[in-house]
Amino acid sequence: MLRRYLAKRLLVAVPSLLIASLIVFALPRLIPGDVVSLMLEEKAYARDLAELRAKLGLDRPLHVQYLEWLGHVVRGDLGESLWTRRPVREELARRLPVTLELGASSVVFAVIIALPIGVLSATRQDTLSDYLARSAAILGLSVPGFWLATLVIVLPAIWWGWRPVAEYVEFGRDPTGHLVQFLLPGLILGVAAGAALMRLQRATLLEVLRQDYVRTAWAKGLRERAVVFKHSLKNAFIPVLSVFGIQIAQIFGGAVIIETIFGLPGLGRFLFEAITQRDYPVIQGVNLVVVAAIVLVNLAVDTLYAVLDPRIRY
Repeated sequence: MLRRYLAKRLLVAVPSLLIASLIVFALPRLIPGDVVSLMLEEKAYARDLAELRAKLGLDRPLHVQYLEWLGHVVRGDLGESLWTRRPVREELARRLPVTLELGASSVVFAVIIALPIGVLSATRQDTLSDYLARSAAILGLSVPGFWLATLVIVLPAIWWGWRPVAEYVEFGRDPTGHLVQFLLPGLILGVAAGAALMRLQRATLLEVLRQDYVRTAWAKGLRERAVVFKHSLKNAFIPVLSVFGIQIAQIFGGAVIIETIFGLPGLGRFLFEAITQRDYPVIQGVNLVVVAAIVLVNLAVDTLYAVLDPRIRY
């Protein structure tokens, strides 16, 4: 039954990736500006523009370009950068670990923020700690990440003469410094996700705590820790798991700004530079990798659904 469930989810993922590939291919071409004009610094004659456009393959119909690009993608070829002529796959392989480390650190901070505070807020409903937790969650959702990141860089530099390291530190050169440089950006990126998960964790746990089987557990004289963590938290975590998959997509989106602000050479910064240069293959490659990662994360979430609650398989 579980294998059939996973097979159905995989079948749903395939058309999702095809639709995403079409969007990924079309959207970069809606960006104002012409990459050929930028490459020639807008000082060339029309004949030069036409020759370079033909050399790059940009003079053919869009559907022909899309089908050719999709055929290369299926074979694992994401094309070459229009500016550096380097394979996009090599650039992605070099920058993807940075974004994954940033995403992992932000997920850790989000879980650290959401689960304990959400459980505390639900079990201490309408107390001072509950009000403080809900106020902090609203604040975390309201404050933009880029604004918070700017304050973290500017204010300590003004007040104490300290600022985060602007140069990327490789793990082989300084393992401790490599891990430390992800703490601040990971925390800032995980605040909004943690606040959203905390509010949902509180609401779902409150609903579960009012169920009859939980009241029976209380009536049997079980301790609060056993009632909350053994009987209630697992069922309350299922809706949170669903939103967690959505938050992963938001974390990838926020990485574009955070990596640029903190100088991390990840996919987000690479995408930002490619957009400013209208580098279509790079934009398409980065977005396709991010979309595929989000689809895989949601597939993993669906699998955990079936593990936590076997009824979902049916």
